Amino acid sequence: MELQQHLRHPHPLVFNPEINHQSEETICCFGCKRKGKGPNFSCSECGFFLHKGCAEAPIEIQHHPFHRDHPLILRQLSSIEERGDYCKVCHCYIGEQFSYCCSSCKIAFHLKCSLLQRDTSGNFIEILHRTHQHPLLLMDNQNFLLQYRECSGCSTELVNDSYGCFDCNIFFHKKCVELPIKISHPYHRKHQLILESDFLFCNLCQISHSGLFYRCSICNLDFHSECLPPSVIKDKKHHEHPFTLLLRPNSFTCDACDTQGDNVSYICSTCNIQVHKDCISLPRFIRLTLHRHPLSRNFFLSIHFHDSRTWDCRICYKKINMEHGSYCCSRPNCEFVIHVKCAISWENKFWYDITELENPDEFKELDESGNLIFRVLRETKVGDNVVAAEIIHSSHDQHSLTFNDEINDNKHCNGCMMPISSSFYYCSFCDFFLHKACAELPRRTLLWFPQSSFRLLTDGIFKCWLCDYDCSGFSYKTANGLVVCLRCATTPHNFTYQAKEPHYLFYDAENVSNCSACGRRRDRKGSYICKDCNFVLNSGCVTLPKTARHNFDEHPLKLVYEDNNDYPLHHWCDICEKERDSKFWFYHCEVCDNAMHPKCVLGEYPFIKLGSKYKYKGHPHPLTFIQKIDYHPLCEKCREPCQDLSLECEEHGCNFVGHWKCLRVFSEVYSYHH
Repeated sequence: MELQQHLRHPHPLVFNPEINHQSEETICCFGCKRKGKGPNFSCSECGFFLHKGCAEAPIEIQHHPFHRDHPLILRQLSSIEERGDYCKVCHCYIGEQFSYCCSSCKIAFHLKCSLLQRDTSGNFIEILHRTHQHPLLLMDNQNFLLQYRECSGCSTELVNDSYGCFDCNIFFHKKCVELPIKISHPYHRKHQLILESDFLFCNLCQISHSGLFYRCSICNLDFHSECLPPSVIKDKKHHEHPFTLLLRPNSFTCDACDTQGDNVSYICSTCNIQVHKDCISLPRFIRLTLHRHPLSRNFFLSIHFHDSRTWDCRICYKKINMEHGSYCCSRPNCEFVIHVKCAISWENKFWYDITELENPDEFKELDESGNLIFRVLRETKVGDNVVAAEIIHSSHDQHSLTFNDEINDNKHCNGCMMPISSSFYYCSFCDFFLHKACAELPRRTLLWFPQSSFRLLTDGIFKCWLCDYDCSGFSYKTANGLVVCLRCATTPHNFTYQAKEPHYLFYDAENVSNCSACGRRRDRKGSYICKDCNFVLNSGCVTLPKTARHNFDEHPLKLVYEDNNDYPLHHWCDICEKERDSKFWFYHCEVCDNAMHPKCVLGEYPFIKLGSKYKYKGHPHPLTFIQKIDYHPLCEKCREPCQDLSLECEEHGCNFVGHWKCLRVFSEVYSYHH
């Protein structure tokens, strides 16, 4: 289908019923300057593109309600002088967009601001409503003025057909305008209720609103139009039976969300349940990033008669009331269960991605089996298991890596930056090591964080979004740039942490308590807290290595959770020679009886491996992370000796060197080499 000619465009335009998803982000309509989407016309010769609605806009409009005196002519502004026009409706700059203009009055309107609906006779649709003094115009769904606006009747987002008054700049849903002026409602059976528009206190929700109300002037009662409950709600998508309004308000415990209600409720007589109005539309099935199986909504937990256990919510770890609603795993023998209020709370939506499912059968688990980033060259048998004895890993593809199952804690994994504490792979030619678990991480995975998919990056210097450490090595990154280190990414949402005694921890996004390990308080991003006591760990301390090494002591240092020595002179750090607080964690050498602050042992940047490469935009050559021992050259930025973690130029003859803490200030975002 071709449109032979259009306003100021010499070539024929070809009709396209849809546009591919890649082009949606790059193609822009010449008419409204919005991204391409839906049916459209395009020019194969020069790339000219128009939405179908923009292409089919009439060249001339007579008696437009915005300007009835003169015809409005469609034009595309081209000269610099013309582009200074502003739309007389939305008062925004028009620029090169299509617009309707009156040459006599020198006024212009955006094409999309001018879109109004007409009846079968071609007349614009206008109505008079008793709640407003001016005529209301029925607007086209594509009208710019409807974007980011709320209905003045019900205070919800404007979608589909809407009416507007441009003199007062107010808009109404078509359904709100069409509400009956007088109603008899079973919730107030004594008198008829009359529709009004005002700022009033709603006697149902107990909140003051601005909008459409039904009022009984005799009893001095006001009901917001959205709050006034229908007698029967049929919603087979969310419940198989109809819900009936309970005509006598009473206090109740909602069988769906297990919270108190003290006014309007609905009952299902078939299931013998009583719920809030909003809880009727709770989804039957949801997907939660915390759990790999779909969750189903239940109004009560069916358990075996002899099962006397209590059930804890796997988000807040408070007791589940088995006689009221919850979301439970739909898979047999899986005991994952959460409160309804935890699943739907606004605070948790950032942390736990909730997706409504029409049917649990549509749920597909992420297949990570074909998602690995290494290639097996040779296999061997270790005990009863067959393992890859030699691999090529994409993070170090210049040499093969060999399997070793002996612990070597004086080496650090190039993936997680932690000491080698379990079986690993190593390079015979380079100082490169990978825990077996780190080598086998999938390229893409789902974590319990607030994003649906994470991509593995195997190189670069970055700042972990959760623990706030500067890191080298592997990380997981989302499409919008959120980066977490491997230690945080592989720490589960809930687990048992073995300190002086075991603590069952779970992540609480709202917790701002002082950390039991270091005493510091985090005002954001939450903490891991014990479900049974006041034990709290922030994300930085929960990943502290259990053992560490430092040049001050030749022996391995063990992380200790409490100092049992009451002698005050014993509470000193043997590295910095400053006092230690005996309540907090420290590293200890059992042979030499040395005790040290964790920060003194690990340093300010414990998870940046010496020898890692970095591209610094302020220097033309690649830089390498170093820590000088024999001599300390001056930093290029602060001119102080480089005794701490520093960057040194690899180029022969270039003497550039600088503290990382100085150079990182000038780095907008941490560098990735891929």
